[in-house]
Amino acid sequence: MKASAITHRPPRTWIKVTATVPTSVAEEAAGLLAAVAENGVEYGYTAANQNAPQESLSVYLNDDAATAEKEAAIARLLAELAKAHPAAGPISLHRELITEQDWNATWKDFFKPFPITPTLTIKPSWEAYTSRPEEQVIEMDPGMAFGTGHHASTQLALQLLEPILQVQRSRAPSFLDVGCGTAILAMAAALWGAGTVVAIDNDPDAVFIAKENIKTNHLQTRIAASDTPLAALPGAFDVVVANITSDVLALLAPELVRHLTPGGDLVLAGILRGEQEETIRALYQKHGLTQLASPYREEWVAFHFRR
Repeated sequence: MKASAITHRPPRTWIKVTATVPTSVAEEAAGLLAAVAENGVEYGYTAANQNAPQESLSVYLNDDAATAEKEAAIARLLAELAKAHPAAGPISLHRELITEQDWNATWKDFFKPFPITPTLTIKPSWEAYTSRPEEQVIEMDPGMAFGTGHHASTQLALQLLEPILQVQRSRAPSFLDVGCGTAILAMAAALWGAGTVVAIDNDPDAVFIAKENIKTNHLQTRIAASDTPLAALPGAFDVVVANITSDVLALLAPELVRHLTPGGDLVLAGILRGEQEETIRALYQKHGLTQLASPYREEWVAFHFRR
């Protein structure tokens, strides 16, 4: 059964709120939006043109009883930002209703095989691909879950995980992927030599798609995917990765550290440069972890901590 065959519920809807802001205040505006939104901030203009005078910043709000309050909070925060920087230029807001769709239909036009690290390539199931002898290949369908490997935060997480797992490969380290989405990180870990691999997500659709992708790559005996809450998950792991939003990373800090073995490695991604970066760094150092690396890609940063 392909991941596209999700028929157990009606499509979800979101409110997409887009702020057009002067580029000079875009980072500050993104931080304000991220503090309100559940699912991170999507950049528009400067992704294609670093010299653009304005930046388009979008967030997706769950379409529920709290939406109006969150939209009002966004409008208030951006009005305060504009007042604090009167010379920067105007800030405008636009909203639209977004209905969930099967992302396979959208991605098929431009989701092609691509190398995500020098030794790992992601390919969609509908594309033929011949790999090099030294190359690992993950075949996947995104379905309704986020995660094709194109996003900078996923690439940063893999950039950090590959050398960690190469060093520990001989002892087959245990591995935990928190907020696994389509299970790219969990599958990469298994291919790179992890032993016990556990992938969890609180979205049942993500878990369904993760299991389908794991099965497609013949890794179902290596990876266990479920919606088990992190707090209810037993044991500790040699390597833990969480590629989720910074507010959730802050909330989960005690549990993520608790599930890390002494001397274990923790990789965090989904964090914006600037205020979010400093908050996460300080919080996890307060929990007794040592920062070993913090690479950047576009407006994103990831961390490698060791317990």
